[in-house]
Amino acid sequence: MKNELNHWNRNGKFIGTAIMALCLLLAAPALYAAPESTQLEGDVITYISKTGVMTAQGGMKMTQGKAVLTGDAGEYNTKTKEAVVTGNVKVVKEDSTLTAAEVRSFDDMKRLLATGNALLVNKGGTAAGPRMEYFPDRKYANITGGARLTNKDAVLTSTVAEAFFEEDRATADGNVHIVSDARKLDAVSDHAIYYGINGKNGKADLIGNVRAVQDGNVLTGNHVIMYLDDSALDAEGRSTLVIQPKKSVAAPQTANPATNKEKQ
Repeated sequence: MKNELNHWNRNGKFIGTAIMALCLLLAAPALYAAPESTQLEGDVITYISKTGVMTAQGGMKMTQGKAVLTGDAGEYNTKTKEAVVTGNVKVVKEDSTLTAAEVRSFDDMKRLLATGNALLVNKGGTAAGPRMEYFPDRKYANITGGARLTNKDAVLTSTVAEAFFEEDRATADGNVHIVSDARKLDAVSDHAIYYGINGKNGKADLIGNVRAVQDGNVLTGNHVIMYLDDSALDAEGRSTLVIQPKKSVAAPQTANPATNKEKQ
């Protein structure tokens, strides 16, 4: 092929399957070795055969098997199997959706690095943070720089966190804070293992400088286990529990018949 630089736009006939055919012709060894094909779409597409780099501007969309990656602009390297997409990025694969300002894909979307308000939605739970590394096949996310995990029952924030969606659990380190308005629960600790991040059978194992407040009662210690479904707390090791007495409601006063007669 004489020309190393080729352009296509949406008004031309080289789009969709034609792009896939181009990939097969120019990068046959790489794509035939891969189990899933790759398709790139955009308003304007550029391909450099020497480097194997394809770029898309305007409504960029890349499809690899069951995964779809969209954004304002992006590029894909047919030789390294790496891609970078910027602007309103969204990755959808099966029941998981990842959004961010920028997403880098490695090894044909087997590993994703999202930066800029990254948000991952999986079943009944979400994970968010400024920087997130996500492995779609394993449904595992590593959030750094300030993590936030949520489900229908609680919100967990920490400096860093790991979410294992297949195992329905998460680990959190640094300034761990768990809040459940439905259960009137507020707890902090240095480290936490949270079970039920998909919204079922909630349980939190808190370790290090634990302080848990529920219904005004305060439990402090080094190791506290919270059972969110039962609104129960267990403490291991030396702990302190402060129970706030419930305020009694004064009985309504009744009129004295004798007093009423005197007034008449």
